[in-house]
Amino acid sequence: MSLDVRQAVVKRGAFSLAAEFETPGEGITVVFGPSGAGKSMLLSTLAGFYRLESGRISLNGRLLEDAAARERVSSFQRGVGLVFQDARLFPHLTVRGNLRYAERRRPAARAAPIVEEIAAQLDISEFLDRPVRNLSGGEKSRVALARAMLSAPEILLLDEPFAALDGKRRRAFLAMLRDISVKAKLPMMVVTHQIEDAAELADHVVALKEGRVVAHGSASAVMRRQEFVTLLDRRDIGARIDAGAIAGGRPGGGVWVKADNVILATEAPRGLSARNLWEGHIASIFREPDGSALVSLATQVGYISSRITPEALVDLHLEEGGKAWAVVKTHSV
Repeated sequence: MSLDVRQAVVKRGAFSLAAEFETPGEGITVVFGPSGAGKSMLLSTLAGFYRLESGRISLNGRLLEDAAARERVSSFQRGVGLVFQDARLFPHLTVRGNLRYAERRRPAARAAPIVEEIAAQLDISEFLDRPVRNLSGGEKSRVALARAMLSAPEILLLDEPFAALDGKRRRAFLAMLRDISVKAKLPMMVVTHQIEDAAELADHVVALKEGRVVAHGSASAVMRRQEFVTLLDRRDIGARIDAGAIAGGRPGGGVWVKADNVILATEAPRGLSARNLWEGHIASIFREPDGSALVSLATQVGYISSRITPEALVDLHLEEGGKAWAVVKTHSV
């Protein structure tokens, strides 16, 4: 049971997407890459909104499209649910009206939750009769997710549905996606360009760059590969540390730490709530265009980079070869 994409090529204007990968029929696959890599285009192609120039796509052994054979299943018959970044709810309907629309259009042969059941699961029961134009960004995201689930998809595609969320609301939405995927046994494919989202969600990863798949497979394997690391913004690369070295961390594998979340000290820190402290020597100091300094520290757990202000660089008298301590809060990994 899987999504199988073979030598699939799609063209839109001057941009060309060429993809070949396979994902298992369970868990969450993260489609990762920088802006303009073709992530949203890939999801729209899988959903049937773009036609293949060449190649084939199958889902759970069922052919969705074969360009050479000129066979193609229409978008509404594919069993693929798609949640757009901007939700795309019907503005003239209430929340209940949007959900009823999806419920009425799903194939009769597919078992799926009823409106009240899915509303309770996603905590939207209290505003079922509210016009969608009066909803917050987080509420719209949950309604869009509920509407997609009511269509009883075999796989659910989500195009950065949490882009408008931040902080606690974003983390809660990510946790909800993982919970739904496990409990409903619903495979998902989630687009993001944020390393934190990928680390939180991914069981599997499809990495895109300039319309090409540069790596795919299990998250633990792909996120170690250089092809993946090169896709990260410099601000994302603070360190990759074995999880066993993190206080309270899961055993095995590795975790990412953003450079913006690493604090530097020139004396051994005392009286801190942070439990991850590593002594090291400054290997390099890189001045960034905006004046910030990216300080790389060689420690017992590898190189850890911290982004600090130019004022901090001067006040702390940091120099290459000098001693320093890296401080990382566990929730930042």
